[in-house]
Amino acid sequence: MHRPRFHLTAEATWMNDPNGLIRHDGAWHAFFQNNPLGSTWGNMSWGHAVSDDLATWTNLPVALPFSDTELIFSGSIVHDAKNTSGLGTSGGDGPLVAFYTSAFTPSHPTTPGIQAQSIAFSQDGGATWTFYADNPVLTRDSENFRDPKVFFHRESGRWVMVTVEALDHSVHVHVSDDLLAWESASVFTHPGLDGGIWECPDLLRVPTPGGGEDSWVLVLSTNPGGPAGGSGTYTLVGHFDGRRFTADAPPQPLDLGPDCYAAVSFSGVDGDPVLLGWMNNWAYAEQTPTAPWRSAMTLPRTLHLEPASDGSLQVIQHLVTPEEIRTLDLEVPATSAVLAELDAEEPFRLRGVLATGSAHRLVLRFGDGGRDRDLVLAVDSTGRVSLDRSSAHQEPFAPEHTHSLPYAPARAGDSISFDLVVDRSCVDLELDGGRALISQQIFPGARTVTVFTEPAA
Repeated sequence: MHRPRFHLTAEATWMNDPNGLIRHDGAWHAFFQNNPLGSTWGNMSWGHAVSDDLATWTNLPVALPFSDTELIFSGSIVHDAKNTSGLGTSGGDGPLVAFYTSAFTPSHPTTPGIQAQSIAFSQDGGATWTFYADNPVLTRDSENFRDPKVFFHRESGRWVMVTVEALDHSVHVHVSDDLLAWESASVFTHPGLDGGIWECPDLLRVPTPGGGEDSWVLVLSTNPGGPAGGSGTYTLVGHFDGRRFTADAPPQPLDLGPDCYAAVSFSGVDGDPVLLGWMNNWAYAEQTPTAPWRSAMTLPRTLHLEPASDGSLQVIQHLVTPEEIRTLDLEVPATSAVLAELDAEEPFRLRGVLATGSAHRLVLRFGDGGRDRDLVLAVDSTGRVSLDRSSAHQEPFAPEHTHSLPYAPARAGDSISFDLVVDRSCVDLELDGGRALISQQIFPGARTVTVFTEPAA
């Protein structure tokens, strides 16, 4: 009943962070943290799914399995097209190289409890993988050194790896000529992101509006310290010279909802980066009522930059929505009115404009004769917009994490656009032309939904 149609899920096991996202030979590959033996965290391995359109996913066998001495934590994949690593075959088109964190278990004979960066490689487009014989390729003899994201920096002609020392709140930058030997280049810290631990860094090249030197966006997840409580993800806009990232502005939430963590981008994409996040929150992830499968990914989103009113660059994101999803364009009054009645088991998309001059609510009421469950898109008396799932569940769920962080438009105006996708238990909301996104899980367990407006109480 709760399994979404267009959001990636594991078939019958646990899922968390997206890993190794790559577009290769026309296909989108999503690897992910997976417990192949159960529906709670443990036995970390890399699950694998593939899609032609980022909407319909096919699950494949586990790509990188755990062992008694090594858990396979988060990481990334690159196409080593020129075979700089020497891991490919002569005359081939270069291997796919997966970078992951080896989380060595207490049973490891030499480095129990240590986290280090290792590689596996594939010569058949990601179908099968071989662990590199000389792993790990980078270690700091640390218990919390993890989450390698690797990319090629064309100006310097070198590979770049960003990782975190999770407890030290620091991003480490390393560079390499061959993907095997890595040199420390710099360390990035920021006092504006000091909550909990840092995880899953990603450094994105983003074209600057109007041309000129590209800008860079550092994406970073924190647990706790998220925008809506619990875990969450932030962005910092700045510059990168091939060795050092410099932030030009304070951190901003990537997503105002409670359910977007560990978001990272697909390798192999030209133009605007495409990101995917884990649609859950470490505050309650193992309590989501969907066993034996548990957790989903967000809808993909593209990311680019636009000038803000103060002259700074603002992150803009757009949902990548399935072409075949049922879409309704709504006229939304600030008075009481019924706008639509829908089948809740089929995914749907609602688009429209909300007036911000008075407090009112757009309500999605899920119910089929029993207790009604409401998902509320609310505008308050100051024009701020938030998504409230406090009564959207069949059974009580995450009572301390019911609201998104309110979005306050920076631009003057009397209305704000919204684009809302409901895919059974997964809700993705784009506000104000992509200036804010909100990701939330709901578990209404109902077959029908009525959409209506009402003035705020």
